[in-house]
Amino acid sequence: MCCKFITFIVNFYLMGNPDRRSFLRLAMAGVIALFVILWNRLILEHLELKKQKTRILPYNRNKTVSFDGNYLVVNNDEKATVFSAHCTHLGCLINKKEGDRLVCPCHGSEYDLNGKVVKGPAWKSLEIIPSKITSDGTHIEIIG
Repeated sequence: MCCKFITFIVNFYLMGNPDRRSFLRLAMAGVIALFVILWNRLILEHLELKKQKTRILPYNRNKTVSFDGNYLVVNNDEKATVFSAHCTHLGCLINKKEGDRLVCPCHGSEYDLNGKVVKGPAWKSLEIIPSKITSDGTHIEIIG
């Protein structure tokens, strides 16, 4: 495909003596087309990698809240919910529980155990991560 484009440019330039502006427009269109092709390829590869990424976390039924890197696991009435452990204010890692609240160590945002904001500066709830408990009940599989 690239060779055809180069051949087209050479033929265009050799035929008829085009002016500089026409040549630069054609060359710019080629650069933009190349950029779009490369960008789309990178985005598609990124999306494919993101789909394939499955993570397994340990599941402890006896703990109300478990912290595991980028994830928080909250157990409520035999149901486990996985949240992103990144504060929605500036992205700090939430790693502390005080009473029935999850506390961001950077700026003091507080969330309840359902991921809803109780105290700012954060204004968005924690992101819920799709997950399921494995058949043996000892791990949580994060989907996607």
